Amino acid sequence: MAVVALDREAARAAISAAAGRFTALLRETDDIERPAGGTNWTVAETAAHVSCVLTGLSATIAGELPALKYPDADFPTRLAASNGATIAMVDHTDAGRLAELVTVGAQRFLEVVATADPQMECETPWYGPGRTRTVDCLTALAVSELTVHGHDIATGTGRPWPISAEHAKLILGTVCPEMWPLVVRPEAAQGARVTYEVRLRGNGPRYVIRVADGTAEVRAAGGPVDCVISADPVTFLLVVYGRMPLGRALLRGGMLAWGRRPWLSLRFKDLFFNP
Repeated sequence: MAVVALDREAARAAISAAAGRFTALLRETDDIERPAGGTNWTVAETAAHVSCVLTGLSATIAGELPALKYPDADFPTRLAASNGATIAMVDHTDAGRLAELVTVGAQRFLEVVATADPQMECETPWYGPGRTRTVDCLTALAVSELTVHGHDIATGTGRPWPISAEHAKLILGTVCPEMWPLVVRPEAAQGARVTYEVRLRGNGPRYVIRVADGTAEVRAAGGPVDCVISADPVTFLLVVYGRMPLGRALLRGGMLAWGRRPWLSLRFKDLFFNP
């Protein structure tokens, strides 16, 4: 059972809106070979990645995932290899063609997810052998891909990319609880025993993350914790995805911490890879 229920109608609307904004941004970019922000990719590679992700998520929900080989490695290495291989399969030399691929990918995803069981577990081998994620999680991931990588392209091309708090809460309420256990850094979390409660402002999601001996688990909010983190949803989204330094978020008040061991907030991001 999900720790935080996904507003499925709102999530699908967010995908449609974000895809429209993303493709408009892409079509207006005069040089798609310039670097995107937040990654080591160009604008073109970032757009190709998003189109591949949308296609891949649709395929896994529909049970049509191709039999690809994924490296036996840690989370970031496996994901980087998977991303590199899929990006290479896409012709990313033309902005208009890339925009078309993203549009088609988003439309296909929305068609597939509309008739799928939201709690169905889907194979996601790029996260590791035998790994599965729910349709709800994959839906929220689609929102995150368009939102975060749209931010990357806008940053790299010097244009605005406002992120709504409501879209951020859709992502953070589902992606993060389902992904924290997969993206914990074993070496950073080894020997650690700490519990955080995340509280997203504006009546946003709340949940508890327990990190112990290199693993993480998530449960509904409640009970004693070591550190409470209160965060503006958009700020927390950018921190979680490595697009804003944690220190900057704390200094600006976008994140606040208190509790028995509030200083542990400074260690929070180091415990996890980007989801």
